[in-house]
Amino acid sequence: MDNEHKKMKQAMQMSKVSMPFDDFEQRIMGKIADLENAKSKALSDKKYAIIFFLLGSICGILLNSYWMNKLEMMEMMATYRNYIAIFSQIVFVVLVCFFCLQLWKLIKIQRDKSYQ
Repeated sequence: MDNEHKKMKQAMQMSKVSMPFDDFEQRIMGKIADLENAKSKALSDKKYAIIFFLLGSICGILLNSYWMNKLEMMEMMATYRNYIAIFSQIVFVVLVCFFCLQLWKLIKIQRDKSYQ
């Protein structure tokens, strides 16, 4: 029995893992805390992104409407006026689509990280 006890003690000593650095555990715990802070900041950033996207869309619609009214008052040929109106509306739609895509990517990244 004493011999088995010594063998077991030796086996247990062989499985002992030494830390590579003295502050290894503190650094790992610090990284985990930083990751949790980044997650909470990303959630806050996502809320701000949605709010500012909606505000920007509303302001863009109002600005585009104002621009169309000003364009109607200008004295120029109707074809040029129509081309300018179509161009400005296409630019607005492209910007809204681009920002929707970016917002969708942000939400998707946040959702994927929450599942991990």
